Amino acid sequence: MDKAPVGKRAATKRPAGDHHPHHRILSIEVAGGFLDGTRLDFSDGLNCIIGGRGTGKTTVLEFIRYILGMMPDFSDSRPRAKAIEAHVKGNLGSGTIYLEVETKHGTRYRAERPWGDDVQVLDHDGEPVPVSLDRDLVFKADIYSQNEIEEIATTPRFQLSLIDRFAEEAIREVEAEIARAKRQVQDSAAELRMIEGRIRETEDVVPEIDVVGKRLQELQVADGGDASLISEAHSHKALRGRETAALGDLRLAINDAKAAMRRQGEQIAEACSAPLIAEFREGPNAGLFEELEGLMGAFIDTYRRETKRLEGEGQDVLERLQALSERLAGEHARQKQQYRELVAQSDAERKHVAERASLQKRHLFLTRAQHDLSGLRQKHKTMETRHRKLMGEFSGLRDKRFALRKEVADRLSQALAPMVRVSVRQAGDRSTYESVLKDMLKGCGLQYMRPVMRIVETLSPEELSRLVRKGDAARLSEDAGVSDEQASRILSHLKASDQLSSLETVDLEDEPLIELKDGTDYKNSAGLSTGQRCTVILPILLLESERPLLIDQPEDNLDNAFVYDTIVRNLQEAKGGRQLIFATHNPNIPVLGEADRVFVFSSDGRKGHVTHQGGVDDVKEQVEHLLEGGKEAFVLRMQRYGH
Repeated sequence: MDKAPVGKRAATKRPAGDHHPHHRILSIEVAGGFLDGTRLDFSDGLNCIIGGRGTGKTTVLEFIRYILGMMPDFSDSRPRAKAIEAHVKGNLGSGTIYLEVETKHGTRYRAERPWGDDVQVLDHDGEPVPVSLDRDLVFKADIYSQNEIEEIATTPRFQLSLIDRFAEEAIREVEAEIARAKRQVQDSAAELRMIEGRIRETEDVVPEIDVVGKRLQELQVADGGDASLISEAHSHKALRGRETAALGDLRLAINDAKAAMRRQGEQIAEACSAPLIAEFREGPNAGLFEELEGLMGAFIDTYRRETKRLEGEGQDVLERLQALSERLAGEHARQKQQYRELVAQSDAERKHVAERASLQKRHLFLTRAQHDLSGLRQKHKTMETRHRKLMGEFSGLRDKRFALRKEVADRLSQALAPMVRVSVRQAGDRSTYESVLKDMLKGCGLQYMRPVMRIVETLSPEELSRLVRKGDAARLSEDAGVSDEQASRILSHLKASDQLSSLETVDLEDEPLIELKDGTDYKNSAGLSTGQRCTVILPILLLESERPLLIDQPEDNLDNAFVYDTIVRNLQEAKGGRQLIFATHNPNIPVLGEADRVFVFSSDGRKGHVTHQGGVDDVKEQVEHLLEGGKEAFVLRMQRYGH
């Protein structure tokens, strides 16, 4: 095969009227590495890649996965992710992959990527564009490696991911909303913890006000003609202290506001200028970045002017406060002198001046604390209301996600009835909830394993969180079936924890269930044989979708009967609704599936390359020679189709 050029290739819009409502992979070519010089131009329907072991069939699919930015997540399956990464790296070396795709809207892109670097995407004019094919949802494909189909059948999170693909954009949007709501709940919980701490600290000292107040009453003049005057003078003395403190608080508030404005101005100036590094002014886009610098500079100047104006107003308020403070100090000086003269006339009052002064000072502090406590409690009440609202929104978004998944499950069950049944149980997976609760109860001094199991089974995280905040041990004991003592100690320990927001926001993942009809019963895919697991998952993968479907050896672990019943029967319908690219050893797939294009790979041990390509009849000899089944597949075709 001639080596295909690998430079920029301008892409074009699909001609009007030639509409395909799904994404397509048009071609892949490789420069360097094991598949150096290889180019495959794919058909819109069924494409099969065949060849002996080690010729590069799997490599083609993994190269496509790599350039589309769809490498497996290490957190899902580290061994598989490492194996695929090593496969791509080892076979690409210092080479580069080029991929041409066409979106469902008819726009073509050409992507190129060497190993260890980002993807460069060109538009239909061959010009670079700031587009990420995967992250921006411009183009997506479903790609499955060997044995990955069986993993889906046995792993709930993979099944959930499969369901989500049928409502990908809607799920992606609601997941982003859930993440935002989760952060808001966590921030709200942190604010509640802080104000609850302040309330507890204030509550510890406020009761002292009764003792101090009682002693001050005892020091009141019991009799004498000046008793009422002296009592009033004592009251005014205490009030003077509160008046002075109030003006001090106001000065502090204005100074804090001025300092905050200065800090914010500095932070905004830094944030708006730091990204614009000096190298930009020396690069090829210097003109654009000069314009950006001007734009940001004008904004910073405007912000500084407004900040300076507000600081000036704050300074004016401080000066007027100072004048009022001086006037108040003068009034206080005269009132203090009158107080001293009045007290000096009473022998009883002279004996208690020092004690009274100390008690009044303490009473002033406690009175302010009592006033603060009232404000803190009101603020806490408001914040609790807001927190409950945020929790409701968080829960509502998870309900919305479940509704999307249930709708998909119902559609899949309807499409695949009666052989395959798909369902989703809301918040059915409570393993993370159980793990979080166990971690929070470590060190509580209880044998908590069994109580945790009962709590997780009977109470949602939100319900448990409400009981914790209320300290409702009786309700916990009744609902979870634990003893009163256990309930009380559990609530006390959880309330003292700084991780209550982790409990409130733990994500009870929806639990998928994919079942295969076996006789008259439906059986969970996880408990099926290897062949049956593939039998239940493959029909889901073959359903119509806007994304191309790429599978490496879908016939693995299936005998020929299963291949025909499970795969081939669905191929004619499937390839009319989406593009299919299979690497396979089984002749039934390209032959009975009537592949639109077959690529035959060979290798000399050092390089892999395409030796033949075309329709099934064009590569008949290679199919007979390479694939399992030999001529039997062609005899069966003759029997079925008469040629």
